[in-house]
Amino acid sequence: MELSTIKESVRDELELLESRLKIRSKTNVSLINQLSAHIIQSGGKRMRPLILIISSKIGKEANSQIVADAAVVIEFIHAATLLHDDVVDMSEIRHSKDTANTIWGNKGAVLVGDFLYSRAFEIIVEINSTEIYKTLAHTTNTIAQGEVMQLMNIENTKLTEANYMEIIYRKTAILFEASAKIGGITSACEENEINYLKKYGYHFGIAYQLRNDFLDYFGSRSETGKNLTEDLIEGKVTLPIIHSLENCTDKDKSVIEEAIVGENSSNRSSEIISILKKNKSDAYLMDKINEQTDLALSSLDRIPACNYVDLLKNIAEMCRSRDR
Repeated sequence: MELSTIKESVRDELELLESRLKIRSKTNVSLINQLSAHIIQSGGKRMRPLILIISSKIGKEANSQIVADAAVVIEFIHAATLLHDDVVDMSEIRHSKDTANTIWGNKGAVLVGDFLYSRAFEIIVEINSTEIYKTLAHTTNTIAQGEVMQLMNIENTKLTEANYMEIIYRKTAILFEASAKIGGITSACEENEINYLKKYGYHFGIAYQLRNDFLDYFGSRSETGKNLTEDLIEGKVTLPIIHSLENCTDKDKSVIEEAIVGENSSNRSSEIISILKKNKSDAYLMDKINEQTDLALSSLDRIPACNYVDLLKNIAEMCRSRDR
């Protein structure tokens, strides 16, 4: 099923989300308005709020305003992390567009990221749910830890797969986990159902990031809107690199290590991709993506069947093989 078809099932809720995003991000400070609009309207898929909205349909009928506000919070937190990530990574392109820090500078991007975080917590207070507040406080703290862990491991060719999986849980998967969980909370799902939704979000989030890692080396720039091997250029050691370092010849290992820590990494992109394919790191990564996707799907099997559970399954299946 296409993402557009899935979104059509909750079109009214997504339209309300878009309206609330504009209203909630508007201030009397022009730079905040410009930067917020740029990052929020930059072509993102809205995957996290989409999962929250669909999850909110599984239990009892939820308050539409609370669901919309919770979805806004999730998207603001995501947008803030993107602004901060692009500064740390010195990224220039996102979704085929110039990043905010490229246009307005690092200082503006960081400060508007801080604004979006603080506005998100203003909205959380308005929602007035202890469980949602606790979930998002833990989530944002964990994301920050993940960002620091990734920074600490830049150019670390000794990074293990287990440590890498911990980083991507903290950086990426936990916000998907929170989205699914909060959707269940807003619709008063049973505690066990909320836990299964949370597990779905966890495994889906891991698979989603691993697919990003796959596309960074084996995707198409025209589809992803990114340069291939962007992680390599930034010194990030991701799972395809970890797998190849553990399975390649000493000669190829030296090539990878030099590319990770070298200044001309972009010139060696084709060589690195060839080494990864020779070591079947692309196949290994797809096995991991399929494993995590299947775990996400099996988590939903424990929830009574309905059209919205099917939609969550369709999202997972779609992302298993997405091209962007």
